[in-house]
Amino acid sequence: MTALTINPFKKTLSKNFILFVVFTGLWVAGTRGSYSQVVSPDNEEALDPVVVTGTAYPTTLGRSTASVTVITREEIEARRADTVSELLQRVPGLYVDQPASRGGVTSVYIRGGDPNFTLVLIDGVKVNDPTNSRGGSFDFSTLSTDNIERIEVVRDPMSSIYGSDALSGVINIITKKGKGKTRISPEFSGGRYGQYRFLAGMSGSPDILSYSFTGSYIDEGEQVEGSKFKSPTFNANLGLFSTDTVEINSTLRYSHIDSSSFPDDSGGPEFAVIRSVDERNIDQFLLGIKLVHVPFEWWDYEVKFGFYYNKEKFSSPGVAPGIRDPLGIPPNESDTKFSRYDVNLINRFSLYDTLDLVAGFETEIDDGSGSGTLFGEIPVSTGFDLNRYILSPYLELHWAMLEDLTLVLGSRVDFPKDFDSEFSPRVGVSYKIKATDTILRANWGEGFKLPSFFALSNPIVGNPGLDPEKSRSIDLGINQFIWDGRVEALLNFYYSEYQNLIDFDEGPPPRLVNRSRVTIKGFEFIIEAESWKKLKLNGNLTYAASDIKGTNEVLRNRPRWWGGFSILFRPTRVFDINIDALFVGKVFDSSIPTGDVTLDSYSVFDLAATWNPHKKMRIFLAVDNLFNERYEQFVGFPAPGISPRAGVKLTF
Repeated sequence: MTALTINPFKKTLSKNFILFVVFTGLWVAGTRGSYSQVVSPDNEEALDPVVVTGTAYPTTLGRSTASVTVITREEIEARRADTVSELLQRVPGLYVDQPASRGGVTSVYIRGGDPNFTLVLIDGVKVNDPTNSRGGSFDFSTLSTDNIERIEVVRDPMSSIYGSDALSGVINIITKKGKGKTRISPEFSGGRYGQYRFLAGMSGSPDILSYSFTGSYIDEGEQVEGSKFKSPTFNANLGLFSTDTVEINSTLRYSHIDSSSFPDDSGGPEFAVIRSVDERNIDQFLLGIKLVHVPFEWWDYEVKFGFYYNKEKFSSPGVAPGIRDPLGIPPNESDTKFSRYDVNLINRFSLYDTLDLVAGFETEIDDGSGSGTLFGEIPVSTGFDLNRYILSPYLELHWAMLEDLTLVLGSRVDFPKDFDSEFSPRVGVSYKIKATDTILRANWGEGFKLPSFFALSNPIVGNPGLDPEKSRSIDLGINQFIWDGRVEALLNFYYSEYQNLIDFDEGPPPRLVNRSRVTIKGFEFIIEAESWKKLKLNGNLTYAASDIKGTNEVLRNRPRWWGGFSILFRPTRVFDINIDALFVGKVFDSSIPTGDVTLDSYSVFDLAATWNPHKKMRIFLAVDNLFNERYEQFVGFPAPGISPRAGVKLTF
């Protein structure tokens, strides 16, 4: 089929990558990456941070067998990012898209896998919602950077720890804890298109108590026709340290979202025949409580309770008939509610100096319901009411076979209601060659995902006989340190296979079925460097080639090639400037009015500068899409043009 070409792009992607490689080569002799894996030799804590997402036993990043990236608070501050999606699009192996601006759904693809193959956690609490029509993927447009300390991204199947949904990987957003004396921090920013943001925070840690609170209100204005986003949000993190052996932490988050955008398949502002927009009204509430007790040096246990609630009212004008679909999509509306209760008991045993064992048991209860109507010639109800529980014992063994050789063995058995049990194994190994300062890694694992409530019970396309989707993946990596650790180069090769994928069968009758088998293979190249404290740099390049077995079809909304670089320059102690560049190759997409379309490659540059004229004041300027690049991530949805914004933050 002949593909349309939209927004011709004069500069080819190959030229951009050549420029990127040359630029990186010129700077690497005097720079260092901002992804926290490489720092100056005199900063041991930052050199090898402890990560909590890639294994059931917290481990240093250097000993992790999985492919893990940590986004630090330093990077969040330097980039002046308002949304988590802005940060994630710079992570190797992750592709982020949204129709136009923040009013539409923002999705994240890990190594080419579908967005609903990624498990999303906030302080360890699962926030995927299986009632949505996207298979349970998380909408990152709803998540701002308020009160976030760091983000850990694992690009490997993690069902051996987390069970369902972690087919491609895990993204864990970790919030701030209070430290030191009480501080109050108001912040205001505004920008083009009527954007503005108010934020106020208070944090501290008197005696045995720590606390961190933030409240914010964001209005994104109308950056693109029909796209609007408004949201008040409140975050709280409380900690209690009763003794040296007992710690209690809790997380609370509430947000309300009002957003609008043209329907995804409508062709957006450029091609939509119906000029009305989708309207979403969302309430999200999250509560997490964690108790850690260390009875003996060789044993500690952790009890975690998580509660997540999502309520969404949605209305759509539908999509007019077009080239791809002569019937179009009728107007529709829905009102869904979802709640999840999760209790997790984790026991950690230090059996020997070189052998650690984790034994855990998790209980998850999901409950979803909804009412809705599809307004065709004859209105059809789309309501449903479904619940399930999952009981899950799991084990993980960490064995330091030699001083520089680590072996990780993990397994989990999930017993979900109305489905057969699922066994999820994982094997990882890491070996450091001291003579050459090289780390070799290998990771193999399997994952699974239960069908979403929407896929099982939607009266129009639902199928209660669907089987779980499954994945199998192998990851091989090499980390090479040079110049006493000031420069690090990483190369990861991966191969993933997804089976029983849930796909749409036009029928008649139309319904969702298990039929697709997809393989994805590729690599990630990452370079991070710092030889001068005033200048840091990282660059990355990702390749992901997918194959839908038995067909000539191409996966939509994901490129084969993408990459970028980031530079952080601190000429003085009170001023810094950050430059980000993102390069994305051609993307296959489709819409009802246009049919199949190939979107052109593009390059986007962002700039952020921060000035601290006083220890209690911080002034910043950020410019998104610095060179006003014209591009689209979805057919007919032009990205916002150059978007300057400025703000001030005070600390008392």
